[in-house]
Order: sequence, then C-alpha cells, then structure tokens
Amino acid sequence: MRFFILTLFVMTWTGAAQAAETYNPEGLWLTKNERSAIRIEKCESGLCGYVEWIVDGGMQFDEKNPQESLRGQPMCGLQIMQGLKQNPNNPNEWENGKIYKADDGEVYSAELEMESQDKLEVTGYIGFSFIGKTQKWMRVNPKHFPRCKPAVK
Repeated sequence: MRFFILTLFVMTWTGAAQAAETYNPEGLWLTKNERSAIRIEKCESGLCGYVEWIVDGGMQFDEKNPQESLRGQPMCGLQIMQGLKQNPNNPNEWENGKIYKADDGEVYSAELEMESQDKLEVTGYIGFSFIGKTQKWMRVNPKHFPRCKPAVK
C-alpha cells in the first residue's frame, strides 16, 4: 500500500512539474498606471526594457534625472530596465537587474516574474525584494499602442 501511495505521489508531482509552462517576457507591456508601455527584449546584459508608448499628456522628458545634463532627454525610447538574468531554478523569474523610475529619478534593483503569458510582476527594491514595490503589467498588442516619437524641446 505504501508503495502504491508513493508511486502515485511521484507520478502526480512529476506530471505537475512537466505541466509547468515557461513564458517569454519579451514583448510590449502596459504599466500598472497605464501611462506608458515598455518594450522588453533580450540585450547584451540580459533583459532590457525601453519606453515604447506614452499616454497623451504623459511625461515627455526625463526631468527628475539626478544628472542635470540628462534632464532634457526624451522619455520615448529611454532604457529603463537592464541586466535582468533568468533564474536557473525558475525560468519564469528574472533577477539581479536594475529599473529606473523616472517619476523620482531613482534606480532600483529589479526582478520580474511571469505569472502567465500575458501577466508580468515587476518588483523594484532597495536591499531586499520582499520590502520592495511590486506592480502587475499586462501584455498589449503593439497595434493598439503605437511607438512614440521622441519629444523635442
């Protein structure tokens, strides 16, 4: 009887492990506040993210950048994520990256976790991720969020 229960457990556990899907974070993601869409793609440092779309009337320049010389750079096309590496133990997690929050001009450590093919959790933090701030982003169709054009001062 113990052998039967153990065999059933192993078969169930193995089936569940095999059923887990791996999702691809590359694509266009609408941020939680729906004021911008970020294009995530592979780059030399891992995964990177760029501002691809900005809501009408949204922030056009990087005015809070701590480097005064960069405060006039356009938000459109700005790289805000870099260096995210896939967790070898969980292919739906990306870690050890950086994310720039233009609202306050700060750079935070970052992690991503794919909840499904169209749902992404983005966590920015200082020190420990469990005390950071997490947002849920939704995958969107680029046809509905056309690429912005860099603003000119």
